[in-house]
Amino acid sequence: MRETLEHQGWAHDPSEGFIALLGGLWHREVEGGREIGLLARDEHANRNGTVHGGMLMSFVDRAFGMTARMTAGAPRGATVSLTHQFLAPMHPGQFAWVAPRVVRMTPRLAFIEGTVICEGEPLVMAQGVWRLARRTD
Repeated sequence: MRETLEHQGWAHDPSEGFIALLGGLWHREVEGGREIGLLARDEHANRNGTVHGGMLMSFVDRAFGMTARMTAGAPRGATVSLTHQFLAPMHPGQFAWVAPRVVRMTPRLAFIEGTVICEGEPLVMAQGVWRLARRTD
């Protein structure tokens, strides 16, 4: 799967901290923005054999937060609110991606939305608000 993703222009970022424990994320630049992806592993499964909802929520939180910070040029940000609507299950071994969209940006807040896609079908719809830091200390 890694070779296929790389051939499609995806790059893996193993990350650090909590996101590294989740296996890192994938990203690629496309016309109109950036797509962020997740390759689900066996350890992401719940007792039903599908990817745990908390894993998908963490993926969306990171993807939207990165988008908020990058768009605003902010050194840091914090999630204020994040809602999810789960539409279908994801299974270990599958790849899902999201193209977060900035709905509104103020000097201190970013409003982001997006739909996680897996195998051409919507998996999770989400909307969130991020507080943006203005300084680096």
